[in-house]
Amino acid sequence: MKYGSPSAYLLWALLAVAFFIFMLIHIWFYDKFKCLRWDSGRQPGAFKRVMTYSYFATVPLLMVFGVATAALKYQEGSILFEGSILPRPLSIWAPSHLRWVLPLYFVLSIAWALEIVTHLEELTFWVFLLNQGPKKREWFSSWEFRAWYIGSMIAILGMPITALLKRHDIETTDAWIFAAGSSAGTFTTVCFLYVLWNFPRFIRSVKAEGAVPDVVVRLATFYHLNCIRVVFRFLFTVPLLTLALDGLTDQKHFYVVNSPFWSDIFLMTGGIGCFISSAITMLIFFPRSMTSEAGYKAHVVSQNSKGRAAATTPLPDYERQDSPIPSPKSLHSFSRSPPPQSTSPPPMSDGETPLQHYQQYQYQSSNSHVRPPSGVARSTSDDATLWDAGSRKPTASTSTSVRYPHPAGTGSASGSGNAVMVDGMPVYFEEGAPPYRNVHHYAMTFTSPIDLPVDPGAEDHS
Repeated sequence: MKYGSPSAYLLWALLAVAFFIFMLIHIWFYDKFKCLRWDSGRQPGAFKRVMTYSYFATVPLLMVFGVATAALKYQEGSILFEGSILPRPLSIWAPSHLRWVLPLYFVLSIAWALEIVTHLEELTFWVFLLNQGPKKREWFSSWEFRAWYIGSMIAILGMPITALLKRHDIETTDAWIFAAGSSAGTFTTVCFLYVLWNFPRFIRSVKAEGAVPDVVVRLATFYHLNCIRVVFRFLFTVPLLTLALDGLTDQKHFYVVNSPFWSDIFLMTGGIGCFISSAITMLIFFPRSMTSEAGYKAHVVSQNSKGRAAATTPLPDYERQDSPIPSPKSLHSFSRSPPPQSTSPPPMSDGETPLQHYQQYQYQSSNSHVRPPSGVARSTSDDATLWDAGSRKPTASTSTSVRYPHPAGTGSASGSGNAVMVDGMPVYFEEGAPPYRNVHHYAMTFTSPIDLPVDPGAEDHS
């Protein structure tokens, strides 16, 4: 803890507390803490649980380290050394304060190890999606997944062992922890530049394969968030790596550690980069759907309420696409050959205004060939599905359901029997349809790098 003044660690403490409060608010609006349940997520195995709990455990640990270190630093104060005011060295700390130093180093090392696990998983997952060829692979049998869990085991064991091995030289223990953690963080951040370079091409491939707009918009948003996050990741790791390397050199020639200004500015910059990049990671791992939170859903309107339905907006027609690649079909356009329609409106009835007549004609034209898939019943032959702000989540019988072809290598299934949920929207697989050519089926139902759909035909990875 020779790095930084009490004010620098106070900034770490304030950032940690503010981020912890922000995390609680975000998760409450995300799903009211349902993602913390043991059985949450679309993947039935333990992967989602490991990633969720490791991420959420990092924040309280960093908060404990920042608050406790700031309190100890303020109680010990500073000394005057060669005309500079420096934090009091650990060698002259009070024994009652010194006994807390090593436990706090272990807290920092564990938190940093979990942070490495989080960012290494996202790196390897995006590389996995980007490197898909004609033969599609599954995540749990890929080399990217093996690289993640091997690297995670090294981080989980290596960071605390570093603190354990260097515990006898308490003056340099934090330097070794900073060197190990920031080196791994800088390496993963540099590798992530490869992902950012190829991500626009990946988004274009997803659009060409016919992904629903929600998935494309989510991927584009994640691309911009990752660009911002990489900048703050470098602001997190590079300054702390500089401090660590300076602290491990000859102690008579410290250039950064013995400078109150540079020591504080590097430590503060690292703290800001750490917590802002972690906040962006939370927005990517647990993305909120503004459409669902606004209360919009597909509402079935009967014949008796057509007058009220004239003021609502019909669902978009996903049938109209220029790409020859098989595209998802909404229930509005599920019929392959809709019957020809007359281009002229019927005569206007008595007592009907021109505006009501035009709205009724537009409504009937846009819903004249609606046909749900098998297993989805309609109340009457004249019912129609329209957008309405009635509840928070779409239901399985709404026209937000889309159909995808079966992924390569999977067995056949009934047309509407295999469904995965994307933001509460059921996504069905068509039987016998050609597989995706360039994009993994994870991307076509993408919600989060840690919320994977169930692999068709794959066994549980509990």
